[in-house]
Amino acid sequence: MPGKTGSAGGELAGAGAQRQRKRRRKVSCFSSIQLFLVSECALMLAQGTVGAYLVSVLTTLERRFNLQSADVGVIASSFEIGNLALILFVSYFGARGHRPRLIGCGGIVMALGALLSALPEFLTHQYEYESGEIRWGAEGRDVCAANGSTSDEGPDPDLICRNRTATNMMYLLLIGAQVLLGIGATPVQPLGVSYIDDHVRRKDSSLYIGILFTMLVFGPACGFILGSFCTKIYVDAVFIDTSKLDITPDDPRWIGAWWGGFLLCGALLFFSSLPMFGFPQSLPPRPELAVESEQAMLPGRDYERPKPSNGVLRHPLDTESTTSCFQQLR
Repeated sequence: MPGKTGSAGGELAGAGAQRQRKRRRKVSCFSSIQLFLVSECALMLAQGTVGAYLVSVLTTLERRFNLQSADVGVIASSFEIGNLALILFVSYFGARGHRPRLIGCGGIVMALGALLSALPEFLTHQYEYESGEIRWGAEGRDVCAANGSTSDEGPDPDLICRNRTATNMMYLLLIGAQVLLGIGATPVQPLGVSYIDDHVRRKDSSLYIGILFTMLVFGPACGFILGSFCTKIYVDAVFIDTSKLDITPDDPRWIGAWWGGFLLCGALLFFSSLPMFGFPQSLPPRPELAVESEQAMLPGRDYERPKPSNGVLRHPLDTESTTSCFQQLR
């Protein structure tokens, strides 16, 4: 009986150790703070890229959808409106939840907003430049007029721009897409910084956060480069044969493929958000972090004061009172 009991206990211990090894193997892929830093950097790079890309194609949107400067300003500020609406709520309550998953959900929402930003191009008619020099009315997207047909028959009805309702719908769709981008960007930066700060040593925290914000600086540069590339491609290049075009990017009637950058940024945001769902709510503690946390909880004098030679440690209040008495005698 003792032999059977010992063998059974050994089998149970072996099975438990095997399960623990399997569990370790499952979480080891996403238990590294360095991998989280790479994923967070990729997401913040994509976020900065899509924000700068919008700025680079604002004039193209203004001409494509007959928008005024005030309309373009509303579109550009919609990102901040969505961000400010939830920043306090997400920063406070998000710190108590599963931060990596919240960051991943924010990235998915940003990807949806980027894809919706490109949708107006596929819901409206193709751009026609053969109609001559088109002059938009002073009322912007509400009224437009054709200035190319001056015959006695009057302007061709097909040249009188586009339907007012459809144009307003595209305008509202662009605003809604930017609001989604702002909402999705809310948890990325504050929760990512706090997650990194909680799982690295204090002396390494500034290095990790510095790398993170460096990627945020590179994002706008990538966005403007992407904007210059996309605006050199004709807006309806996927629908027509561009070899038959008789205009070039230098022509005032040229409108670039502003929607292409939003599709690319949406894909980048989506794929850079997926790894966030694999990280745990808190990474396994490391020994050096445990030592630092214990030292942080101790008063500075308790672990910095040298031990007395006689092995008897005096109370700190007695030491302070003796020192103050000598200072008064001086």
